Amino acid sequence: MKLCSVSFISSLIALQLLPLFTIVNGQQATDSCNSTLPLKDLAFDSSHHQCVEVWRVQNYILRYARTVENTWSFILSAPDSSAYIGIGFSTTGQMVGSSAVVGWITSDSRSGSAKQYLLGGKSPGEVIPDQGDLKIINGSLKIESVSSRLYLSFQLRAELPRERLLYARGPAEFFPSSPDFRLREHQFMTTTTINYNTGPATFGPTMSPGPASSPPSPSSAYGLSPSLLFLFMGLVALKFY
Repeated sequence: MKLCSVSFISSLIALQLLPLFTIVNGQQATDSCNSTLPLKDLAFDSSHHQCVEVWRVQNYILRYARTVENTWSFILSAPDSSAYIGIGFSTTGQMVGSSAVVGWITSDSRSGSAKQYLLGGKSPGEVIPDQGDLKIINGSLKIESVSSRLYLSFQLRAELPRERLLYARGPAEFFPSSPDFRLREHQFMTTTTINYNTGPATFGPTMSPGPASSPPSPSSAYGLSPSLLFLFMGLVALKFY
């Protein structure tokens, strides 16, 4: 009986350690403004782009530059979490009424797609593909995956792009598909205000479709995640056995 109990507790501990190994492996997909871009065949020169870490918790990195008069290039880098990534340009800082560039690479075929969307409302039916007021230069919009990161690149014609930007990450394993290319509601979203001349950005809160807040669990109140608390309890139980 004692041997079975020890084996059972050891199995539980091993299961709790799996997310920790996942986190360690996920760290390989990080990017920073000190990193060299691993991209080839871009439609523009990226050697003089300014760089901002626009969404630290999701490790979203934005590189941008005015390449020629009234032409701006953008490269949004994010971890490849098997979900779409997007950047929106807003006049008010709100999603509704904005235009966004969204890209994804499917898990099965690894084929990539990127489109402009008009964010006409908060329901999926009001988010319309291939519409919006961004003047994207033909042939510049693309997305690629390199070393477990997504790179969404494009060029805009504008005297000065909108400074209020939105960033989103879609739900895992859902990808827009033909014929309607409808987007499912984002899993996480945040906002920033960026000064294109100086670079630094003002950050907004990360938002998700769920409740705005919830009471902290007993484990989080003590600064421990549920997985780590469960692991600690398992080790204590193993000692007494």
